[in-house]
Amino acid sequence: MIELKKLSKVFDSTSGSVEALRDVDLTINDGEIFGIIGLSGAGKSTLVRCINLLERPSSGQVLIDGQDMTALSRPELLKMRRSISMIFQGFNLLEQRSVLKNVCFPLEISGVKRQAAEKKTLELLKLVGLEEKADKYPAQLSGGQKQRVAIARALATDPSICCATRPPAPWTPTPPALSWSCCAPSTRPWA
Repeated sequence: MIELKKLSKVFDSTSGSVEALRDVDLTINDGEIFGIIGLSGAGKSTLVRCINLLERPSSGQVLIDGQDMTALSRPELLKMRRSISMIFQGFNLLEQRSVLKNVCFPLEISGVKRQAAEKKTLELLKLVGLEEKADKYPAQLSGGQKQRVAIARALATDPSICCATRPPAPWTPTPPALSWSCCAPSTRPWA
């Protein structure tokens, strides 16, 4: 469960302060797929980045399964972040790595053996309909394909929470009915 309590974020600049978030209270229960909508500049991405403390709130609490993320030490925070994945608006794919190696990357960092990492990555690429693109590089992919690689990479470590700063683009009919529901642990056969 994600709980935000009186969450605020103020950005200071030479031209003054900008209040991006003010006293946000929000509860997202386990298993829910939750969307935040609003105008450009309304603070949606800031809110999402505060959930895993990529952006530290100015005040308030971020509770993940009852654990106050804002009170954690750096090592504790890094450990907790392993259960929270992030799909960035720009996808943040590594251009010098193939699709396979991009999705394997978080598994490598986690110490998963190469053969096991590649096996899991191929399952994820099949889930997002890109198994035939495993040896391609990001520059060889469309924007929608890059987004699906980012989704596969975000799911690689079996996170309990998956955050994204943008919803998925409409996917082609193959694979059928693929949507954010693939992020739910109950739909992942390996989770």
